[in-house]
Amino acid sequence: MTLDARLDLLLDAAPHWERFTGSYSHELLETTFRDQAAAPTARLPETIVHIVSGNTPHAACQTLLNGILLGARNRLKLPADALHDFEVPPPLAPFVESSRTLPDHWIPEADAVVVFGSDETIRHFQQLCPLETPFVGHGHRVGIAVIDDPSPEAARLAARDIGLFNQQGCLSLQTLFLKNPRAFGPLLAEAMADYEQENPRGPLTASEAGAITNLRRETQYLAAQDPEKQTLWQSLGSTAWTIIHHHDPGLTLSPGNRTVFLRPLLSDFKSRISNLRFLSGIALHPYRENADLPSPRLFPLGQAQSPPALWPHDGLLPLAPLLTHQLAQG
Repeated sequence: MTLDARLDLLLDAAPHWERFTGSYSHELLETTFRDQAAAPTARLPETIVHIVSGNTPHAACQTLLNGILLGARNRLKLPADALHDFEVPPPLAPFVESSRTLPDHWIPEADAVVVFGSDETIRHFQQLCPLETPFVGHGHRVGIAVIDDPSPEAARLAARDIGLFNQQGCLSLQTLFLKNPRAFGPLLAEAMADYEQENPRGPLTASEAGAITNLRRETQYLAAQDPEKQTLWQSLGSTAWTIIHHHDPGLTLSPGNRTVFLRPLLSDFKSRISNLRFLSGIALHPYRENADLPSPRLFPLGQAQSPPALWPHDGLLPLAPLLTHQLAQG
């Protein structure tokens, strides 16, 4: 199938898909392909295996968009116990074969392999993949925010980035950095309560709820010892949302499900985060394009879960890592 025919099919599928892939146009699709996959030396993959996690449908849709744009046959390994309502838009169904188990022949026959999951999952599949096969792994990542204007509007935007998808995605905000984080707590608590009322989080497993409850109890104990160093705001009668102010400017992984840390923004912030290999992006409020911060993605607060289509996930171009090149030298 020609590139133009594939572009037409992707545009036909856009109404079904763009909430997960981001908006795309004929120009964006064609330009991306021409820039990354149209070199005379390029050898496009005929078959791509995509192994996706069950957090959100975004990864599956975005990686399939890349594969279909390249004209590949796409073999999609879905998680056994998640994404049960995932559907490939009808115009694109002929390009995708889905399975909840991994057939033995998929990886040996693949011309490229893309894996989303934990670091352990990525290492496992990397060992199964032949060395000459292009392999792209997207491991566990977290998002953070730098808020210089701690206004009610900032709290509303932050609540959306924390609450949407219940921090299950690699772009979800887990820590907010402010010059006076404790003062921002009441504003964010009100915004989180409003967000919960409009968008209820839903039930948790016993393990998920227990992790939040244990963290709350630990924080309450530490706050009783020194209220200036720890502060807790929480939903009443449930684990729907949790906000923890901590005096330490470091980074701690959240148990998720709308649990967020407020930490002080110090002058050495840039150096502190320079070696965080699991950082997916930094939200800024107010946003500034020339921010000199070490992150694969910088974006306005409130848009953590809305990357543009064909974006460089984890700093990698969407198409180029899936190709091989052949140099014919005469």
